Amino acid sequence: MSGQSESGNLSKTWYRKVLKEWEIDRLLTDLEARTQQRYRQNTKKDLLLGLLCGYSLKKIGKDLHKDNASVRTGLSNIYRDIETLTGESDKRVKASNLVYILEKHGYRRGVTASPTPNRSIPHNLPAPTYTEFIGREADMKTLLERLSPEHGAHMITVHGIGGVGKTALVLAAAYLCLKSSCENHGVAPRFDAIIFTSAKQQELVPDGILQRQQGQRNLREIFREIANALGDPTIIQSPPNDQFERVRQILSRQRSLMIVDNMETIEDRNQVIEFLYNLPICVKVVITTRERIALLPISLRNLPLDDGLQLIQQQAGEKGITINDEESKLLYDRTGGIPLAIVYALGQVSSGYPLNSVLERLTSATGDVARFCFEQTVQGIKGQPPHKLLMSLAIFPDSPILAAVAEVAGLTASPDSVNVGLARLQQLSLVNLNPETKRYEMLSLTREYALAELAGYPDFEREARRRWVTWYLDFARSYAGEDWEKWIHYNKIEQEEGNLRAVLYWCKDQDHYAQVRDLWLLLNHYANLYAYWDDRLDWLQWLVEQTERRGEWSSLVKIIIRKTWLLIRECSDRSLKQADEMLRRAWVLRDCADLDLCVQADLAENIARLRIRQKNYTDARKWLDIEQSLVIEANLEEQKHIRHYIPVHYHRAVILYREGNYSEAKTLFQEVMQSAEKIHWHRVINSAQNWLADIAIEQSDRDRAQQLLIKGLTVAQRSKNKRRLARYQRSLARWERMWGSTAEAYKLANKAMDSFKHLGMTQDAEEMQFLLNSP
Repeated sequence: MSGQSESGNLSKTWYRKVLKEWEIDRLLTDLEARTQQRYRQNTKKDLLLGLLCGYSLKKIGKDLHKDNASVRTGLSNIYRDIETLTGESDKRVKASNLVYILEKHGYRRGVTASPTPNRSIPHNLPAPTYTEFIGREADMKTLLERLSPEHGAHMITVHGIGGVGKTALVLAAAYLCLKSSCENHGVAPRFDAIIFTSAKQQELVPDGILQRQQGQRNLREIFREIANALGDPTIIQSPPNDQFERVRQILSRQRSLMIVDNMETIEDRNQVIEFLYNLPICVKVVITTRERIALLPISLRNLPLDDGLQLIQQQAGEKGITINDEESKLLYDRTGGIPLAIVYALGQVSSGYPLNSVLERLTSATGDVARFCFEQTVQGIKGQPPHKLLMSLAIFPDSPILAAVAEVAGLTASPDSVNVGLARLQQLSLVNLNPETKRYEMLSLTREYALAELAGYPDFEREARRRWVTWYLDFARSYAGEDWEKWIHYNKIEQEEGNLRAVLYWCKDQDHYAQVRDLWLLLNHYANLYAYWDDRLDWLQWLVEQTERRGEWSSLVKIIIRKTWLLIRECSDRSLKQADEMLRRAWVLRDCADLDLCVQADLAENIARLRIRQKNYTDARKWLDIEQSLVIEANLEEQKHIRHYIPVHYHRAVILYREGNYSEAKTLFQEVMQSAEKIHWHRVINSAQNWLADIAIEQSDRDRAQQLLIKGLTVAQRSKNKRRLARYQRSLARWERMWGSTAEAYKLANKAMDSFKHLGMTQDAEEMQFLLNSP
């Protein structure tokens, strides 16, 4: 038999299959008339009939003895002809919406533009477990758009960790589709049948984890569920090898929604995916899975705060529980916004368990929630790089960058293992890569479980923690330090602030004194001027006690310098007295501490600062002379010499200002700016500008003062130096009071006063209060 005669016989067979459902003669006649193309005596007819039979491209090519490339080319031409026939926009007709387009234009028997309302739609959807679906508006919109016959998607996946609400979202969408289909109106796409299958093996209920006895865990069970849902026993009555083709034939006659829940637990997953992929083009498939599958995915994460709180109140109301706002927020934080965890927790409360007890068990790695969400997933990666990466990620309280994770996991020498491992964790929905920050994020519940995993591998944890501390020490050496060198890099410190603080606290708890000392000395400047760590005095006191106990006199003097800097800035009677005592002691210790001359110069500078605050300008000048001599004696290279010489001129200029000698103070501050510009010490430039603006105010130079203040305030805001920003606000308040708006002056003065109070700068806050009270 020739290929041509066999093709003709196939055409007759296919023609008989679709004759009852499609107006084939009218369709072929219209196509030939509109496109001037022959269809009846042409392979195009065979291809079109094969599509309308619901056959796959592979089967069409096999039956017609044509290769896939020829079939694709022929089908592409048919799509363009149908666009011409129907007037659909360019390149809109595809395999996924061909049936819909033809139905829309009246070529299918029994299908009209307005089907009979209140029709019966076969389905087997399980009853919803909620009275109202909360949140997920954007995800629901995306899912419904992709379910539309006009959208090219054939298979859609919804993925996320266990309990995040994948099944709930898909079922909520399916019920909207069912309502629209039955009533012939609504916002959701319409289907002629909706089939739900689930391979879920466990259910989490308030009493614990229940094992499901029923489910569709392989392809044959899925076929059986399809037969039951459609009420068509011929599917399971067919020989096993013919069941797939029988399902295709039945589903090709109608628009169907097929849901496959919990794909990750299906036994013959590859076969099931192949089956779904080759379903007729009029079938939409939605898959829920904990693992990412590259099939038009919708990724679910935890509920946002407002939606989470709404869900808590809804569940509490349904269960007759009274829960206040504070308890709701606490429950949201402990569950990480995971819907199933919220429902489970409130179910436990309604069963009589105290809320505090329920919250404690929520974060337990051996608790029901953690086991349900993570146990099975994590079990599959143990002993592999993804497991090490997961445990390492949990060490970081804030999302880390890739380099840090690789180092802590001990996989720096194997970048491929890192990339593949992190990709696997993302596929399993255990980790997410933020595309904007390029950091790896982990939900709070996931982190708690991963920390428990980490505790189960003490040898690995010990080494991982050591690498974690070392990585952040190296990081701080690169980007922290004083701002005359590092100012431009402080944004990097800000991004890692939470992780740096975690390292400090962990080292302190483990009594790793040397690491705390080294890290704090690097971070001290940032913590005081830019971040304002309100516990910085506590850290410094701990370090004072530890260095003294160990007899590390050199480190003790360095810590005293940093602590007294804060005490002098506070400027209360108590803090100045304490600073005086500590500085006197440090000066005595300098000989036995074997301090280098630069540290001694810093010590002399702090004593001079103290004397200025005490208004003992004569003694302050003596200490500035000592500081100057030490800097000269140190014989530093030019940049460092300028760095250590600037404070001498700066504080002398401050004394001149305090004494009312504005002209000399102005000259000296201008010299300070010129020197600071040579080494790009931006903070000192910004500070000197502030003093020059104050001098211009005292000298009634209105325009110059305004120019300096506007320029300097912009820099202070950009650099996030809280102390300097408050001082600029103070100066602007004075300017507004003299030449501008009284209301604006009052507003700025209040801002400055609040900042000074927050920064612990008592004397400055009192000065602002005096300005506010002045007539």
